[in-house]
Amino acid sequence: MNLGQAVAVCLYELARGKPEKTAASKVELATAGDAEQITGAVLEALGISGYIKPGTDAMFEKKTRRLILRRKLEAYDAKLLLGMVRQVVWKLRQGERDDERNRDKNNEGKK
Repeated sequence: MNLGQAVAVCLYELARGKPEKTAASKVELATAGDAEQITGAVLEALGISGYIKPGTDAMFEKKTRRLILRRKLEAYDAKLLLGMVRQVVWKLRQGERDDERNRDKNNEGKK
């Protein structure tokens, strides 16, 4: 057997071997509370942005909660996602404040 064939056989055996399950067993999943916080933040962002139409609040809440829970997020991923959504909500609120200031300036100019 030459060197190339020996390497091919070794790589085949490594690829064929079963992966260790120790890393998978240490994964901590997000809690229901984490999922609920994410759901609340996502719904808040959708409400501020105008995505949720009046009268469809309950349906969107149910669908959003189901979507988040199906993801089976790891605890770290849940924290990361929550931080991202909170940042989006903060930015949307900043935009709302800027819009209000501009409206106030325009109304003062008309007087």
